[in-house]
Amino acid sequence: MKAALLFRLLDPVSEAVARQLARPRGWFGRTVMTRVLNRGNRDLVEATLDGLPLGPETRLLDVGFGGGLLLDLSRRRGVRRLAGVDPSVDAVAFLRGRAARWRGAEVRLEVGAVERLPFADRAFDLVATTNTVYFWPDLERAFGELRRVVAPGGRLTVGYTGAAKLRAFGQVTRHGFSFHEDAASRSAAERAGFAAIEVAELHGPVTEGDRVLRGRA
Repeated sequence: MKAALLFRLLDPVSEAVARQLARPRGWFGRTVMTRVLNRGNRDLVEATLDGLPLGPETRLLDVGFGGGLLLDLSRRRGVRRLAGVDPSVDAVAFLRGRAARWRGAEVRLEVGAVERLPFADRAFDLVATTNTVYFWPDLERAFGELRRVVAPGGRLTVGYTGAAKLRAFGQVTRHGFSFHEDAASRSAAERAGFAAIEVAELHGPVTEGDRVLRGRA
């Protein structure tokens, strides 16, 4: 079933779906949305991580981890020092209950928002986030916090759906989504202190219209 048709069928409950995408909650958020997010985001999450120097000593933070797929894939790629933050109490509880499967890894999972990350300055070598920028009302403050927690020489990688593609799913995305154009995200990252910023357009069967923004601290 094409995504546009699916979103039309969901129109009667579109606002509730949008709220769950932004912040999974309750039984439905824990048991359904976390799995939906992992399945639907996989190709973009893979692209967000591809080509990055990941290893046992990499200190990685996933901001807005949802179902935890990026953390899971990072562990499979050799990362042993994992941290995640998500505004959803239920998503954090869900993943804490499953974190034991990441044997040999140091894992810290916290409730929190991108505007006020519960981590020390320069705590991470890589900060990653996927499909979260639409829920950042203040790009300047968000990128400023991401820069604060990245160590000098560290990296930022942000996977997201482009504004044009988001608008095509307006039945859901009209509820609480912010349509940040590529130039605005790049500019906010630069002003926060990231350098060598690149925005790559993706053209996969699922990721057509998606982007990956990368920069260095």
